[in-house]
Amino acid sequence: MGTGTTHRPTISKAGCVPHSSNISRKRPRRFLPRPSHATHDPPCMTPLSPALFLSLVLAAVGLADEPRLNQIQAIGSHNSYHVAPPKAVLGVIGKFHDGAVEAWDYSHPPLTKQLDAGVRQFELDIYADTKGGTFAMPLGWKLANLSGAKLPPFDATGDLAKPGFKVLHVPDIDCWSNSPTLDGALAEMGKWSTEHPGHLPVMVLVECKDEAHTPLPTKPEPFTRERLLELDTAILKAIPREKILLPDDVRGDEKTLREAVVKKGWPELGKVRGKFLFALDNTGEIRDRYLAGNDALEGRVLFVSAPDAAHAAAGWFKRNDAAREFDDIRKLVKEGFLVRTRADGSGPDAKLREKAFESGAQWVSTDHFAAGLPAEKRVVFPDGKMARGNPVSGDEVKVVEP
Repeated sequence: MGTGTTHRPTISKAGCVPHSSNISRKRPRRFLPRPSHATHDPPCMTPLSPALFLSLVLAAVGLADEPRLNQIQAIGSHNSYHVAPPKAVLGVIGKFHDGAVEAWDYSHPPLTKQLDAGVRQFELDIYADTKGGTFAMPLGWKLANLSGAKLPPFDATGDLAKPGFKVLHVPDIDCWSNSPTLDGALAEMGKWSTEHPGHLPVMVLVECKDEAHTPLPTKPEPFTRERLLELDTAILKAIPREKILLPDDVRGDEKTLREAVVKKGWPELGKVRGKFLFALDNTGEIRDRYLAGNDALEGRVLFVSAPDAAHAAAGWFKRNDAAREFDDIRKLVKEGFLVRTRADGSGPDAKLREKAFESGAQWVSTDHFAAGLPAEKRVVFPDGKMARGNPVSGDEVKVVEP
């Protein structure tokens, strides 16, 4: 930028540029801009009202057509935290459960690396651990070491010994994680978000697990209503309130979340950039426990996959099978709801991937987003990007991702 003095035209009290001496004051007023080659100052016009001026500016720059949250489609990761068990542990598992070895032998990069790659939806499986230490010494790790393997300490940092929600797939055997604690995972995402302001909103899908797997020794704590409310607290403690899109933010003055979504729609994309929204993956008893006393999700942090589109909490839906539930997904998206689906099952599936894309689900989750995969296996949009305008609700939207 130059340092010289900039000469500006003098502004009269009426807010107009004074007429040049060579312009007749009787000349009729013009309401269209002068050609670019004109050398005269524009004549004085009656000032526009602030409201009209703002409307004209918005129309001129295209902000009046700002896309909304439900008008985008983005790639997410499935079991985002997952790290393959060591080969020695997989060998132990294979003696009892052949199929699990192939299914669990994959690793995702750290959450930060996934965000850098364009992933905008995560899935975290969490277990309650109010006393700490429940998952710090898994059976698979012990058995592998007894068999002669020399595995490093499972909980080298000591984080698993502390109370708090833990992030893992299956206790005792498939429990290696790139973010072993929920606090750590949220802190990592929050730090990245602060360093990348203006990013597309990140949806975090949380599945609360409490199933015991006989004959494995670890018995998880049940996810009671108290534990679920503690989950809300943990999220709000780790991520600043202003960086979270809550159900109440969408509901506004409407009686229910559903009414707000159907009547007013989702927030404009520009208003939710740099934010997170959290959703409960569970349906059935755990979901109903979370909704008890808060049918419209008043005061809650997590969106839920409601029983149906008429429910007071209807806003977001989990529809994992993009082929079988294709018509349902498209119907929900056309009605203004958010949907998450999957692009693959036990392995890459090009046909399922295309179905997921065409369904219009706003988040398409996959295990196969990494660069370098063959085109027929990698889940990415045709232009190579990880986000785009939604083919059902926003096919004209141009998504700019910083």
